[in-house]
Amino acid sequence: MGISGFHEVLRKARLSEDVDVNDMVNRVGTRIAAAANKPEYQWEFVVIQDDRSINAFALPGGKVAVYTGILPVCKDEAGLAVVMGHEIGHVAARH
Repeated sequence: MGISGFHEVLRKARLSEDVDVNDMVNRVGTRIAAAANKPEYQWEFVVIQDDRSINAFALPGGKVAVYTGILPVCKDEAGLAVVMGHEIGHVAARH
């Protein structure tokens, strides 16, 4: 269910082409996912280009999206880790 919902969102969204931002989100997400110790999940991290959406979300199975609008609020990798850790926590706890 999470995978199909994730792909539905991605069909409608514009993904960021910023290599540095994508690398940062994947780097931070991969580290947090490893700490979550859910190897059965197929973790995937994407950045949606939408500077007006100050948000991120996660769906069952390990699908995580970060909107570019939240990045200025995060300020750096530590701030992004707080946001992504929150989202990954939802997935790990099966909320």
